[in-house]
Amino acid sequence: MEKRTLLAVVLSAAIWIAWFIIFKPEPQVVDNKAVQKTQQEKTTQKTSDQGSAINTPLASNKPVSITAPETRGSETTTLVETEQYKAVFSNRGAVIKSMLLKEKDVQVVVPQNTFAARGMLDFALHFNDNEFMNGNVLDSSYWNMTEKANNTIRFATRIILNGVPLEIQKTFIFTEKGDSFRLEYTLINKGRSDLTLPNNSIIVSPTDLLGPSLDFTNSYNTMKGICSLNEKYKNETKGSGFFSKAGIIKKEEGNVNWIGVASRYLLVIMIPEKFSGSSMMMDNRAETGFRTGMLVPVDTMRPGGSVTKSYTVFLGEQNKDRLAAVDKKIEKAADISMLIEPIRYFVIWSLKNINKLFGNMGWSLVIFSILTKVVFMPLTKKSTDSMKKMQALTPKINEIKAKYKDKPDVMQKEMMNMYRENKVNPMGGCLPILLQMPFFFALYSALINSMDLWHAPFIFWIKDLSMPDTVATIAGFNVNILPVLMTISTFLQQKLTTVDTGQSQQQKMMMTIMPLVFIFIFWSMPSGLVLYWTLQNFFQVANQLIVNRFSKETA
Repeated sequence: MEKRTLLAVVLSAAIWIAWFIIFKPEPQVVDNKAVQKTQQEKTTQKTSDQGSAINTPLASNKPVSITAPETRGSETTTLVETEQYKAVFSNRGAVIKSMLLKEKDVQVVVPQNTFAARGMLDFALHFNDNEFMNGNVLDSSYWNMTEKANNTIRFATRIILNGVPLEIQKTFIFTEKGDSFRLEYTLINKGRSDLTLPNNSIIVSPTDLLGPSLDFTNSYNTMKGICSLNEKYKNETKGSGFFSKAGIIKKEEGNVNWIGVASRYLLVIMIPEKFSGSSMMMDNRAETGFRTGMLVPVDTMRPGGSVTKSYTVFLGEQNKDRLAAVDKKIEKAADISMLIEPIRYFVIWSLKNINKLFGNMGWSLVIFSILTKVVFMPLTKKSTDSMKKMQALTPKINEIKAKYKDKPDVMQKEMMNMYRENKVNPMGGCLPILLQMPFFFALYSALINSMDLWHAPFIFWIKDLSMPDTVATIAGFNVNILPVLMTISTFLQQKLTTVDTGQSQQQKMMMTIMPLVFIFIFWSMPSGLVLYWTLQNFFQVANQLIVNRFSKETA
């Protein structure tokens, strides 16, 4: 690929990314209580709303007649603790009501203002599409805890399904170490006749709301449905504003290898053992939630017969190494480019080790910024030297432009001859910067999604490096300091480093406008990323002042 073509491709990608970030919508402020209320209202309205909400028509939705479980009582909780997890189970819905990732001291289950199985790690079981969307009696009924021993907990309940007694067991099996546990669903025909499920299948889903507890007014704090369908990674995120799309209900047939839900930092993934699903389902109509489901075929059960479906469940942070350690096929769930993954790993590793010395992630970022500036110093110098050479050729460039203004082909040829004779590469000022782009993309990914910056304070007004450094809110508008400092530093950097190469007025105008564009790009970004970029600008300003002074003294 020619250098100009490569540059065009890279710059086009950069502009597209910048456009997306600038106009990335801000979700509405929604508290948990409002979410619960809205979900309850939607439950009564689904019949009328369902037609307009469906993105891909849902197939096979035979009606189900379920008599409420026989068990009655009150809620009881049970603690299961391993090296990695501290889980509190509730018999209401047979759910994980509270889950602490001990290594990161992060609560996976977002606290609810009102009890509802949906919104917890419910690992729900449903019998048709309507139940998947709206829930069923199993979600809120009281189950019996039939086993609690050796990090294994089993719940059971009994319903009457289309006139036939059916026992349902849900078993969680933990190991002492690791980022996963085993989940089993067992169906037992307790009747005297054959039992065929309404759609010859069950639908299982992990949750619709995953922690840690986040401020959903920040556009980076989103929920995402993920799955592997026919060996291809698929995801769906709810948007609003410029990129808005109505809440969807989607169903696609195919070989489902796994399903899951992703928050900004965490993942929960269900991986079927020795079988695969026949369809994946997604429902993102909740304001901040996203439910994914897997349709699993189940054969007719004879009286006394049973069916067990087992899953490996990954629950932890978005880390490809940890995902691969559980199952190689879920590695893509982290959705991180293979190109930047090694650099991203290096960035996070460096920050963690620097932080061991300073105990403050903000100061660790400062030291990391200095180190990266030193590493890229040769490339920066090469770029500056190339621009100075171009500046020295400005008179000749203007002369050729004036002489061959009506003959563009000849002008281009003469310009290239001049560059060759003077051993100047017109792209020399850009290429060193382009070589750094994979690093900057990796740094962006690391600072956006690394839990090490979550709730990490720095100094003064910067209380959380994973969020914008808002100091005040005026008429709904957040006032942030770092993006302003970054814009000032960008202006200073351009003033000191830009050389006159005979640019057109349009080009000079773009150089003036770009710092103003960057303030919009970085306004809602995490303060850790803005801090790094601002420091890089000020280091470049300081470096250029030293170089300029040295040049004058030696002139």
